[in-house]
Amino acid sequence: MRIILSNRAKKFCWVLFSIFMLILILINVIGGLFNCKYISVIAAVGEVNTYEVRSQLLMDAIKNLGVCKPQEAADIWASGLKLKSAAIQYSVMGEKLKDEYASQLDESAQNWATGISSPWVDSYEIVNTKIPANDKYIFEISFSLATSAGPSGDYNAVLTVEKKGDYWYITKIEADEDLYPYTRFKV
Repeated sequence: MRIILSNRAKKFCWVLFSIFMLILILINVIGGLFNCKYISVIAAVGEVNTYEVRSQLLMDAIKNLGVCKPQEAADIWASGLKLKSAAIQYSVMGEKLKDEYASQLDESAQNWATGISSPWVDSYEIVNTKIPANDKYIFEISFSLATSAGPSGDYNAVLTVEKKGDYWYITKIEADEDLYPYTRFKV
């Protein structure tokens, strides 16, 4: 079936299309001028780039930070589980572990929020510390979970912490399989 339009109808459609496109362009330009990401593609793209740059700068900055005591690495990592923050967990990992963890987070927790609403990590305790070398510690940590009804069990993790340069970093993580929703890290 073929639709036949008169020249007058074609001109009318062309004018209508042109007006629509002009309005669309004006909305984008105005949104761009006022930096309104909800009505401007230009502003939205600019914001995405801002967050990408900010994220990359923060990741690069974390590479230059560390903790001065081995137990601090274990405490910070464990508090990251309690606070449901992969960024905190990531911050005290060695380079190889950071790369592996970031790769897994791309698939399992793109916003870097870990944990679940219930049960949640209520507390943790370092239950054992081994020192196989001057620059290597092994921490066994017990995590207590809770729900609104009360305690909900315990899970364990073993962290190997090593000194690299002036700082201590987690270089290996072994954890109960059931701790995965809280770490988002498969060993």
